[in-house]
Amino acid sequence: MSNIDRQFVRLEEGLVHLRTAGERTEQKPLLMMHASPACSRSLEPLIQHLSTSRYVIAPDTLGCGDSASPAGESPDLVYYANTMSRLLDAMEIESVDVYGTHTGSHIGIELALAEPVRVQSLTMDGVAVLSPEDQQDFLENYAPHKKADEFGGQLNWAWHYVRDQMVFFPHYRKDEEHKRVGGSFDTCFLHELSLDLLKNIEHYHKTYEAVFKHEVLERIKGVQQATLLLTDTEDVLAGAVPALKAVNPNIDVRVVEEGHDQAAEFINAVSGY
Repeated sequence: MSNIDRQFVRLEEGLVHLRTAGERTEQKPLLMMHASPACSRSLEPLIQHLSTSRYVIAPDTLGCGDSASPAGESPDLVYYANTMSRLLDAMEIESVDVYGTHTGSHIGIELALAEPVRVQSLTMDGVAVLSPEDQQDFLENYAPHKKADEFGGQLNWAWHYVRDQMVFFPHYRKDEEHKRVGGSFDTCFLHELSLDLLKNIEHYHKTYEAVFKHEVLERIKGVQQATLLLTDTEDVLAGAVPALKAVNPNIDVRVVEEGHDQAAEFINAVSGY
């Protein structure tokens, strides 16, 4: 991805790693936030499409990729949104459109609520709407707390953790009922994702737990910006669409059927590009 640059910005927690692309002009940049347990590398194909017409900023969320760890043992999504606000402050960016996928979508909701003037539009690519029972189940089983051990067991665990996420949802229910439609077995992709996970073996669970505690249906009611929800037939979170529309009818839903080109077109349209 030759036109994507990498840099660091210092916050009080430490260095935030980010990918940027496109020309920084007077036009609004696009802030892109990734899913867990990945980093901004996972967004590179979409960054390529979007950066032809605008400046794109894609940070690694604290505790992910090459960014510093978050503060505290149980940071919530308000905290993660605040880190994005402080990042934009440090970069002297006053106004943005926001894109988030999965965990990034949840951070985007809180950022839109906290920054109603700065955030001009919000695109969400997958949102987790969980029942109270699923919230508790996911908190107990989805992201076990891990540490490196003297036998290197975390290396084998990380590979199988991300591999199982490609096959089952949730990944720890390995039966026919929980098999995913689609999924990826590309070994290079799984290798890179495993490395991202291993870099943050003691902190990766924190973004997951913040999402599982998020009262998303209550929070999204307050989002007033132009809001787009992307979905596709293989998204394990596609079933949340009706519930999200029911509490915020202003959400525009688009089904992505033609890959990154079409997704980029939808994202640019909601933000006026």
